[in-house]
Amino acid sequence: MLAGRSKLIEAISSGVEEARAKLDHFSLLHSNLLAHLADIYSRTISQLPPRIMVQGDPHFLQLPDNQNRIRALLLAGVRSAWLWRQVGGSRWKILFGRRELLLAARDYLGLAQH
Repeated sequence: MLAGRSKLIEAISSGVEEARAKLDHFSLLHSNLLAHLADIYSRTISQLPPRIMVQGDPHFLQLPDNQNRIRALLLAGVRSAWLWRQVGGSRWKILFGRRELLLAARDYLGLAQH
């Protein structure tokens, strides 16, 4: 569990700030930026139990770019959950507020309401 591990939280926060600074030089999905985010994940969250096991074709999972993408996505998912909790989110709010969240996302993206 990440809560209560202030050094890990601080390392993630400073790493994300460093990544934000790299956006001046690289696009959001540039391999250097993804490698930086993957490194943050590897140094912090991947050390916590339980370990996340990714399944798939070993040929594709062994490619460094794919490993970096997966780790960057895992970091994004954990960070999103952490931020959701910080603003008072819970599992119940996702479960019972799905329609409201969907409408807000569509509004944000400028998509028509269906």
